[in-house]
Amino acid sequence: MATVISIPDQLFPRIFAAAKKKGFAKPDDFAMHLIEEKLLEMEDQEKIFGITDKVRTALEAKGTSAEETLADFEKFREHLEIVRGSRTCAPIHL
Repeated sequence: MATVISIPDQLFPRIFAAAKKKGFAKPDDFAMHLIEEKLLEMEDQEKIFGITDKVRTALEAKGTSAEETLADFEKFREHLEIVRGSRTCAPIHL
């Protein structure tokens, strides 16, 4: 089954150029690829939102605020920067 979708004329040059750059022989195939890719991205985003909602609910049930969680993440990031900065690598001679 084919469905017709109206696309503004000003997008066609960009679509044709991007399709060619990405190796698609037909702009229709490229457009279908973009739509499928965007749908997958949206589905993944919904999954992530579902997970983060569950995490937030669990943290709130334990009495941990979002501000405390963000502060803990920031401390962890600072720790990682310190650890990374203290590592030294021997030069590689080829």
